[in-house]
Amino acid sequence: MHILTSSLLSTFLPWCAVAQQVPPPASAQTPAEAPTATAAPQVLWRSMSNERSDIDSVVHLGGTLYLLDRTGQVRALDAATGEVRWTQAKADLPCKFTFGLTTVAVEAEVFVVVGCDAGLRAFRGRDGEPLWQTDIPGGVAGPTVAKGIVVAGGARGRVHGCDLQTGAIRWDSDYLEDRPEDPPGFVGRDARFAEPARPCDAATDGEIVALSVFDQCRTLAFEPVTGKRLWSFPTQGWMFGTPAFGPLFVYVGSQDCGIYAIDKQTGKQVWRVATDNRTESAPAIAERFLYQGSCDGNLRAIDVAVERVAWTFTAPVPAKATRAIYSRPVVVGDLVCFAMMEGTVYGIDRAKGTERWRLRPCDGSHIAADLGCDGERLFVVVGSTMKGGQDGVVAIALR
Repeated sequence: MHILTSSLLSTFLPWCAVAQQVPPPASAQTPAEAPTATAAPQVLWRSMSNERSDIDSVVHLGGTLYLLDRTGQVRALDAATGEVRWTQAKADLPCKFTFGLTTVAVEAEVFVVVGCDAGLRAFRGRDGEPLWQTDIPGGVAGPTVAKGIVVAGGARGRVHGCDLQTGAIRWDSDYLEDRPEDPPGFVGRDARFAEPARPCDAATDGEIVALSVFDQCRTLAFEPVTGKRLWSFPTQGWMFGTPAFGPLFVYVGSQDCGIYAIDKQTGKQVWRVATDNRTESAPAIAERFLYQGSCDGNLRAIDVAVERVAWTFTAPVPAKATRAIYSRPVVVGDLVCFAMMEGTVYGIDRAKGTERWRLRPCDGSHIAADLGCDGERLFVVVGSTMKGGQDGVVAIALR
């Protein structure tokens, strides 16, 4: 799962260097070959819970969906049918403050790695068999895996790198010693669940790892094998969404009402696009375009090569409903799909920024978790509210 305005030329890469590494300017987007969505998507299956579970984002790999919920339960579902393949008991997976899940395939084995209040836990993807556990006091946020190392931000102010095969801690790195001063209006102690820090989910491009620290209003980048800090990028507001990687830049949002492009190598700001409210979600990236939702109720398509908003789609939310967008969108073929917090999923034409369809997958439920997709199906995590609804996952056919 961020927001600011601009100090452009002083922090830009030399323009000629950027221009040489992206396609020539285009007036319309050219989506990659992929299935084109139907005009009226259908719900394929629902996997619902009888209790309030607060599911983390679905992760799809090899025809299986992997889910973690705040009760501490890990599940694997068949992506085509929603049938439960296995369920891991809730033992020793406290998820009150920090939790997140990632998957990685190594040869024929899938690792499911979970971060929770007790540390890191790994399970075998095909049957849920526990593989290892690494206790980390204070717990860790959602992990990522790069170069055989599991990297996760710890709630006691250290980022940890653990061996994927064994869980052994290979390194840790302090991020409290150089904690920046709080920007005006964003007091760090007000953003923390408990002292001393509130890290967010990590992400990687396979070479470097980046994660935001919510209460510190900044994003940090590390080399995964050694744990060397590569850079620290500050904003002027709290940061929640997971960083996203493109070929040249890392993209983040902030509650200072900005979307940022950061040079992946130097950690310097390349550009900033202003929004009308905070940005909490992570973006989706396809070719030279970034698709980003904001709490102003808008989905923006940004041409990352020229820092230009190609189009803005304003969701027609019901009166008195929240306009916030907290989930990461997904791109499939000529469509970009995103979800409003109030519970509606939209399919938007990538080239035009116009609505193709909308669907409310579960009456009374909200949508805050990232969307998932396997190219044929869209997976939506729905959550109950004080007024009703249900918790679970809904699969929607895209063709």
